[in-house]
Amino acid sequence: MKQLNETDSTDYMAAAGCFCLASRQAARKITRLYDSYMQEAGIRVTQFTILSQLMLRGELPIGRLAGILGMERTTLTRNLAPLEEQKWISIKAGDDPRARMIGITGQGRSAVRRSFPYWSKAQAHIGKLLGADGQAALKLLGSRNLE
Repeated sequence: MKQLNETDSTDYMAAAGCFCLASRQAARKITRLYDSYMQEAGIRVTQFTILSQLMLRGELPIGRLAGILGMERTTLTRNLAPLEEQKWISIKAGDDPRARMIGITGQGRSAVRRSFPYWSKAQAHIGKLLGADGQAALKLLGSRNLE
């Protein structure tokens, strides 16, 4: 391992302005705020997001759902386990036995309906905190292909 010495002229202070760090900090703050509103409904915003997308789009292959959510398949798979335990989703084999299809159940739809007012309040609060410019910037970043 290389030891730092006096001849190392790298400006490590540049890391203080890391875009990745800033985006993760913002995401964590926003998630905590949504979760604080949704706590009373007994659902986390990450769970609500998955369920609401299934409610809007219908049954989806896991890979397509991961793409819509901007998640890695393995991360999505971990997030699906508690939803399946709650019987909010169903997971079954697709036409291709290697592909798993994810669908929302009646209990999952009820969870979305029950938690939607809490989500709406959180959405409005965060919208006010971000302001019009912040909302537009966030939507623009979310829509950009950064690969």
